Amino acid sequence: MYEPDGSPVAFIQEGIDAAAAGRLGDLSISEPVRVDDLSAYLKAEGLAGQDPSIRAFLGIPISVRGAVFGYLYLGDHRPDRAFSDADDIAARALASAAAVAIDNARLFERQRTSAEWMRASREIMAELLSTGPVTRPLQLIVDRALELTEAEQAILLVPTEAGLPVEEVETLVVAATAGKYTPHLIGQRIPVDGSTTGGVVRRGEPVITDSFQFRIEGFTDVGQRLAIVMPLRAEDTVVGAIAIARSARQPPFTEDYLDLVSDFAQHAALAMALASGREHARDLAILADRERIAHDLHDHVIQKVFAAGLDLQSTIARTRSPELADRLTGTIDDLQGIIDDIRSTIFKLQNPETQGVDLRQRVQSSTAELTEDRDIATTVDLSGDLSAVPGALADHAESVITEAVSNAVRHSRASHLTVRVRADDQLAVEVVDDGCGIPDDNHRRSGLANMERRAAEVGGECSVSAASGGGTRVYWAAPLA
Repeated sequence: MYEPDGSPVAFIQEGIDAAAAGRLGDLSISEPVRVDDLSAYLKAEGLAGQDPSIRAFLGIPISVRGAVFGYLYLGDHRPDRAFSDADDIAARALASAAAVAIDNARLFERQRTSAEWMRASREIMAELLSTGPVTRPLQLIVDRALELTEAEQAILLVPTEAGLPVEEVETLVVAATAGKYTPHLIGQRIPVDGSTTGGVVRRGEPVITDSFQFRIEGFTDVGQRLAIVMPLRAEDTVVGAIAIARSARQPPFTEDYLDLVSDFAQHAALAMALASGREHARDLAILADRERIAHDLHDHVIQKVFAAGLDLQSTIARTRSPELADRLTGTIDDLQGIIDDIRSTIFKLQNPETQGVDLRQRVQSSTAELTEDRDIATTVDLSGDLSAVPGALADHAESVITEAVSNAVRHSRASHLTVRVRADDQLAVEVVDDGCGIPDDNHRRSGLANMERRAAEVGGECSVSAASGGGTRVYWAAPLA
């Protein structure tokens, strides 16, 4: 029996030793053959030396609609034995029945496989159009692609800048991976020019290949193996590419897989494009809401806080108690700090372009701003490819850092503060101070609740605990894939 690409898949024998069966397996016939002396036939066909010690021989191709699935060989070593017309008719009938059965089994398997790919496409469409974390559907795409192709490894790459026409995309970044050799793949950047994945994206055509022009650590350097590289394109917009590799021990990919994976990739690309459009509409709504909030803060809230400060200043002038005057002065300073915070918030609301800045720069800037003119030594420890962190997740991380650092500066009475941010398979944020810690009677949880809410939105975790050397430790983490 043979696969559609001609590679042997099974050899079943009965009443003959393995050596003779192997020599019979080397025969290839295009039409039925019935001979009384196989040795003479082999010599006439120029195949002398392959004598399988069989005298009478009957061979029938097993084929349907011109496609050969295998061969049925009958042989007899007895010198007085020859196959009759009745034997020939019976063998042809058996071969025809076998061909129909094999053809039906392969059609059923093809339909079953297509149905599985369609179910995976629908699942991905539903996930991408849900309101969950943006990284989860990408992971689902590579998980299902790996599972359905029974491959060893799969990776998904997306453009570093979304929504660009094909000819303007310059760099792809690994956004999700599944299977073996995965720890260091996330965040790797691959140029479109001079790479196999980039060429597939530009041409819009899938390839089956065993060599890649550009090295992808943990994917192209783990041994010789065959891979399918498939573009993810919606009309003229690139939404990504997916590469699926099988080990050298697994059956190679055939052309049949290209049709299955192409349909899957088209559905995934369409879902990603729809999700991107929905995300863009949501961003526009958020920008409009931010503008409204900024105007309300400026026109109403700041004026009320400022008026309250003026009332307290007039009260100071009338009080005779130095202690009360000091307390009122401290309250006025706090109100001024609140006004400064509100103005800073208004600026951020009206200037969302800071979202495009690399997370590394954003962490350094916000930490420096919050600790400026404060008697506290600050250490910022950043590791991993923070530029690969998606914008929405970077916004969450920056807000968490701002909340944690602000609390430490204002309430902890700490002398040293450490901010650590690490990006590998997840984005982890840790803010540690050596201050007085969180009082047991503290009931203010709004800041912690906000950090916990942000972690829940992106499928992450958040905890606030006592630091090992005294003080407070805030830990916040979210998956990158």
